[in-house]
Amino acid sequence: MAQAGSPRRQERLTRIVAATSLAFSLVYIVWRWGWTLNTEALWFSVPLAVAETYGLLTAFFLAFTAWRLKERAPKPPLRGRTVDVFVTTYDEPIGIIRKTALAARELRYPHHTWLLDDGKRDEVRALATELGIGYLRREGREHAKAGNLNHALRNTLGEFILQLDADHVPLPHMIDRLIGHFDDERLAFVQSPQDFYNTDAFTYDVNVRQRRIWEDQQLFFRVLQPGKDRVNAAFFVGSCALIRRAAVEEIGGFATETITEDIETSLLLHARGWRSAYVAESLAYGLAPATARAFHVQHLRWGQGAMQVLRRYRPLFMPGLTLAQRIAYLDSLSTYLGGFQRLILYLAPVVFFTTGTFPLQVSGAQFAIFFLPYISLQLLSFKLLARGHGSLLLADRYAMAKFFTHVLAVTGYLTRKRLAFRVTPKGENQVPLSTVAPQFTVAAVTGLSLLWAVWERTRGYTDEIPGWGASAFWVNVVFALWNGGVAWHIMQLSLGGRRRRSEHRFAEALALSVRVFRTDGKLTATDVGVTENLNPAGLALRTMYPMPEGARVEMTLPLQTRAVEVRGRVVHHGTTATQFGTVHLHGIAFEGLDRESRDAIEMHCAHHAMPIERQRYREGGLTARGVLRRLRDLRAVPRLAVAIPAHVAIGSNGSVRALGVGLLEDVSPRGGRVLLDHPVGEGSLLTLSIPGSAVQASGRVVAVRALETSLGTRFMAGFE
Repeated sequence: MAQAGSPRRQERLTRIVAATSLAFSLVYIVWRWGWTLNTEALWFSVPLAVAETYGLLTAFFLAFTAWRLKERAPKPPLRGRTVDVFVTTYDEPIGIIRKTALAARELRYPHHTWLLDDGKRDEVRALATELGIGYLRREGREHAKAGNLNHALRNTLGEFILQLDADHVPLPHMIDRLIGHFDDERLAFVQSPQDFYNTDAFTYDVNVRQRRIWEDQQLFFRVLQPGKDRVNAAFFVGSCALIRRAAVEEIGGFATETITEDIETSLLLHARGWRSAYVAESLAYGLAPATARAFHVQHLRWGQGAMQVLRRYRPLFMPGLTLAQRIAYLDSLSTYLGGFQRLILYLAPVVFFTTGTFPLQVSGAQFAIFFLPYISLQLLSFKLLARGHGSLLLADRYAMAKFFTHVLAVTGYLTRKRLAFRVTPKGENQVPLSTVAPQFTVAAVTGLSLLWAVWERTRGYTDEIPGWGASAFWVNVVFALWNGGVAWHIMQLSLGGRRRRSEHRFAEALALSVRVFRTDGKLTATDVGVTENLNPAGLALRTMYPMPEGARVEMTLPLQTRAVEVRGRVVHHGTTATQFGTVHLHGIAFEGLDRESRDAIEMHCAHHAMPIERQRYREGGLTARGVLRRLRDLRAVPRLAVAIPAHVAIGSNGSVRALGVGLLEDVSPRGGRVLLDHPVGEGSLLTLSIPGSAVQASGRVVAVRALETSLGTRFMAGFE
């Protein structure tokens, strides 16, 4: 089945290009081994050829997996089934656990929520009591997360288990969207994507102006898992999955032989003939690794666990698996060997510049005849197979970030000792210098070797390194500058990071009226504004009037669940000049917020604000269509982002109806775009007036987009 929204012709083109690329890549690799090796420097030539051969293997795995993506249509939920929701926790901050536990309790499908506390903390027990949910604690910590889950299995009775990590906040309809697929009695589990709400994390790249978002695991969850599902090889990823208890009990519980209980459990289930399913719908939002250190801790555990599974089970020869499943598991488990490939490619220019040795025994023209079509087809094949979710530049950036962590992961294959299960750190902001030592080494060694080569050629000390006119010299200069630049960028990204709040602020546009008070308690002004972001600690508010820092304010938040009265103080004030006047941005910290109101804000943000915001972004890197759009923007007058509150009215059939306050997002000489809480019809006359100014604008609605969540709907209206 072709991917939704993708014409069959494009899918056919994708497969033709992928097959052509694989065929030419095979020819190229045969040519490299048979006719290009430098026999006088096999110590250099052979490793480089091995690295390129590994690239052919990964290209085959991608084409095999992404050849056709399986899409599962929603099914009506099965009724009358019993479900236990397991929330596993160890040392996460109590605020993170509370958010997940509260959302788990509010799941609509009848269920019983359990906090599985491996940290043995009394405050977690008290939280469970306060929320009226189950609490389980065990003696010891044998087998870490898998042991915690197995202890819960022995103490609960639900036919199905929804597994959630402590930081993954489920949407209210999560069970309803998954449980219908269990009409297949041999289905062991249904996996949904792991999506994240902290888009300021290390793993994210966000372009606000273009409304584009990319995350390190996006290709896996949007392309690879649906591709694996086609051959019944989608695997459990440790959270956001609904699992049949009988299936797990048949294999003796969650697997405990490695530190990656998820893929190990999946492998054992598939080998027993159980089926799996993947639903490509975001049904929970969690915390991505916020820092480079957390990123490396997570990837090292995944890599070491994958190596353990590879050594113990040898999936290519494991009984009970189909050939397609064997290939799918080998793909997933061997991906961490790519760290060695990257290491070889990063060191190749260094070896060339320091020794003068070139790994090929062919002319530059001969090499170009084979290499240029090979690399062009590989890049085009990747872009097409990624279905818009792949970014070559960003993927290369994160390959640099984790290459040495993947090299270290091989210890999972070599050691026979039981490895410690290291929980991905949550809520930290500090990154030690040792985290970027591999990237610093690449940048320093590459830069020094290039300077050495230039010095040698300039001074004429040696003839070992080809001179300025040699193509080999300039090819290696390009690769050296690229590798050094990417390594330096990762160092900056890791150590400089992004400014993060202690509690994530969710982008949210709520129209509200603000009451401003003097220090003696007297009301001084009432203003209309639109929130820019929100969390239980405070909000940012955009208005057309200034409010002084220190001013006390009161307002009513029109949340999707209920209206919440809040009080606070203005702790920050800034201004932005627009063509409609000066917009004032105020930071407001809440004061005296009760627990019930805090929970209401928390759930509104997680269940409504986050899904709405994600719908307004395009996923993936810049596609060919995106390049054309950017070129059109260069020719036309671009839209100007204004993000100001505006009174909105709609006219139809001679009548005018006020819609309240909306957010005017951007404008151009041709029109604009406004975010509303109420629907409008295309062709209607839209009128906007800016508070605090005489500015009015009107135009015909030419496009309306509904942004829906399980709690409500917002509307994006474009007008001319």
